[in-house]
Amino acid sequence: MKRLNRNVVHLPSAAIRKAVRRFQTPFFIYEEKKIRRNCRHFRDTFRRRFPSFRPLYAVKANTNPDLLRIIFSEGFGADASSEAEAWITRKLGATGMYTGNYTTPAEFRFVRRTGLQLNLDDITMLPTLAKLGMPRFLSFRLNPGMGRGGMASLHLAGPDAKYGVHLRDILEAYARAKELGVRRFGIHMMTGSNVLDENYFVQVTRKLLEVVGKIVNKLDIRFDCVNVGGGFGVPYRPQEKSLDLKKIAIGLRSVFDEQCARYRMPEPALMAEPGRYIMADTGWLVGTVNVVKHSYKTFAGIDAGMNDLPRPAIYGAYHHVTVLGKPARGPGERINIVGRLCENNDQFAKNRLLPPVAVGDVIAIHNAGAHAYAMGHNYNNRLRSAEYLITEKGALRKIRRAETIRDLFRTTRLGG
Repeated sequence: MKRLNRNVVHLPSAAIRKAVRRFQTPFFIYEEKKIRRNCRHFRDTFRRRFPSFRPLYAVKANTNPDLLRIIFSEGFGADASSEAEAWITRKLGATGMYTGNYTTPAEFRFVRRTGLQLNLDDITMLPTLAKLGMPRFLSFRLNPGMGRGGMASLHLAGPDAKYGVHLRDILEAYARAKELGVRRFGIHMMTGSNVLDENYFVQVTRKLLEVVGKIVNKLDIRFDCVNVGGGFGVPYRPQEKSLDLKKIAIGLRSVFDEQCARYRMPEPALMAEPGRYIMADTGWLVGTVNVVKHSYKTFAGIDAGMNDLPRPAIYGAYHHVTVLGKPARGPGERINIVGRLCENNDQFAKNRLLPPVAVGDVIAIHNAGAHAYAMGHNYNNRLRSAEYLITEKGALRKIRRAETIRDLFRTTRLGG
C-alpha cells in the first residue's frame, strides 16, 4: 500500500463555490471521499500486518452522526469518552470502548447499559465499579511516564498529565481487578497528540508491551487486546511531512513479535483510536470577509469566529488559509484573519502572507474536520454554524442546520 500523502492545500474549490452560492456563510463543509480514503488507509495498513486489528474512531474529534455513519461503515468502532459519545455510538449501532476520566457513578451506570468495553483511568475507580457489578472484560489506561504533544499545553501522559494509572500501580490494578472477578483484560495508553515522528509510536508500544509481559507472567492472566491509543499526526503547514503509517505498522509488528516471544505470551489484538488522522483534512470552515481594517496591522474580519474553530485561540494553532479564487503565488500582503468575538485571541491567522483581501472574498480555513465544530462554543452568544457534506457523487447535503437565537435560550425559563 502506498503512503498517504496529505496535501494541506487541497481544496474542493468547485464544491465550496457551489455551497457558497446556495448557503449562507459561515459553514463547515466535509468531503466524503477523503473521509473514506483516510479510514481505509489507516485500517488496511495495520490489517496487512495485524489481521485481527481493531480500529476505533475517537468520537470527540467530530461527532456529527452523518460523519460517524461513514466512519463506522468502514469497519471502525468508537472510542468514546463521555455519556453523549457513548449514547451516539449505541444509537448508530456501533461498538467500541469507553475511556472516561474522573468518572461519576452515574456515568458508569449509563455507559454500562451501552455495552461498550470499559477502560478505567485510575485504580481508585474499582470500588465504584464493583458496587455496580464488575464486567467480565476490563482495561486500564496506563500512564507510562512519557508523552509527546503537538503543542506545549497538550499533555496526555507523563508527570503533568491528569490521565492514566501510574506505572508503579499498574500491576496492583490488574491484580485487584482479577480478585474482583474480571476474567478478560485489555490495556490502553494515550501518550501523544498530533505526533509526526514514526519512531515515537514504536518506542511507546515497546514500553507498553514490556508492562503487559510482566503482568502476564506475574498474575497469570491473558490480554485480549492492547490499545496504543491515538496521537497519529497530520501536517497543518504545507511544509510539514505526512506521517508514514506503513513505517509505524512495520515497527509495531517487529515490537509485537519481539515482546511476545520474550515474555512467552499469546499475541493480543492490536487496537488504535485515531480521530484527527481520520477527519482533520476532510473539512474546511468557510467564511466571508465583511471588513478590511487598516490599523497598526491589516485585519480582515470574517463572519466566522473562535466559537466555530477554537484551536488557534486555545493553542495558538496554525491553520492554513485560502482566499478562494485568488492565486496563492504572486503579490500578497501580511494580514490577520479575525472573527467578530469580543476577544483579541479571536484570530485565525496572524501576519499571514495572503493575496490581497477585499470585502466579499471567501476564506477557507483548512484542517477543520477534527477538533473544530466539536470544540465550538457560544461565547458572546455567537451561534454555531451549519455543516454540509460533499457526498461521494458530488452532491451537497446538509448534515446540521445552523443554530438560532431561540436555540441558545430554549433550556432557560424563556423556553423555545
